[in-house]
Amino acid sequence: MKRTVMTIFLALVTLYAVNAQDLTSKKGTPILPEKGDYSFSIDAVPFFVYIGNMFHGTNQTAAPTFDFPGLGDVPMWTLQVKKVVSPTMALRARIRLGYNSLTLKNTIADQTVPLGGAAAYVDDKWTESEMNVVLGAGIEKRKGKGRVQGVYGAMVNIMVGTHGNKYTYGNELSTTYPTPLSTNSPWTQDETSTGYNTSQTSSRTLTNNDGMAFGIGVNGFLGVEYFFAPKMSIGGEFTWGLMVQVAGKNKIEKEELVLNEKLTTTTKKGGGLYFGIDNGNTGGAINLSFYF
Repeated sequence: MKRTVMTIFLALVTLYAVNAQDLTSKKGTPILPEKGDYSFSIDAVPFFVYIGNMFHGTNQTAAPTFDFPGLGDVPMWTLQVKKVVSPTMALRARIRLGYNSLTLKNTIADQTVPLGGAAAYVDDKWTESEMNVVLGAGIEKRKGKGRVQGVYGAMVNIMVGTHGNKYTYGNELSTTYPTPLSTNSPWTQDETSTGYNTSQTSSRTLTNNDGMAFGIGVNGFLGVEYFFAPKMSIGGEFTWGLMVQVAGKNKIEKEELVLNEKLTTTTKKGGGLYFGIDNGNTGGAINLSFYF
């Protein structure tokens, strides 16, 4: 194994020495990005793991995944693109626009059916939703005369996130039905694992929403790219910067029957502030970039 790794290393060094000054392919295609080119990056680590596993003879080596780059200072699932504006400068942008919603139903007995009447059912519903937005912009400077290019610059990132739960009930809460059969909140599966636990109650949760999270960060970065093929590079970078993030208060809305009167109450709690200055991406993530 050590001999194989050393052979690959020496081959790469030799290849670099031979091609250090050759900045075009055999077909005349420029190796380095040109003015007007765009690029995007993916995580190169799964490809290295896949190749490395081949050398120890495993038959369980999973195929590499096409995944987002390991950007240590922003959440995953964030797409990073660049536009080359000159041989020594590029503009960077990051974007994530994410929203998801899941609705579950729990079928329970209809309380309006009279004793001895035919069975009927209603549905309680739980909807969980989440939104994540990341926007970033920055300037990248490049320095280098060969296939090895040093990169440095700065970026500004803005992040917004929300998370909430909404509950609706098939059985009405009223003076006629002061303790309707309802699904307990938070929802937990019952002993059959086909439904959710219920109880007779005079107080039910309508919404349970986390406070909106808002963050802004400014960071500098320093890294390197090696162009091993025309308009294709492998590289990584470290960052240093600051982040401020504010989390709003958690808001819970309930309906209750008090002295034969239906009331809606709202409770707010929690919230917080985060401030940090630190290095980022110190795990040494490796990115694979394509220019076109």
